[in-house]
Amino acid sequence: MEQTAILKIVWRNPRPPYRRHRWEQTNHDSTSAQYLIRELVSTSAGPFWRITSNLEFVSGGRVA
Repeated sequence: MEQTAILKIVWRNPRPPYRRHRWEQTNHDSTSAQYLIRELVSTSAGPFWRITSNLEFVSGGRVA
């Protein structure tokens, strides 16, 4: 007989960190679109937008 593990949350952050993101489209053509994802970071010198990801969406099926 096969037994599966029971999962349960043992700790949940009551005040999860808030992050502000924005997406900027950098390139778009008939087969793909590229986006930069930026996150607002606050420092003692002031807030600034940091690039966290660079995504490319490709149409037409799977890409290896």
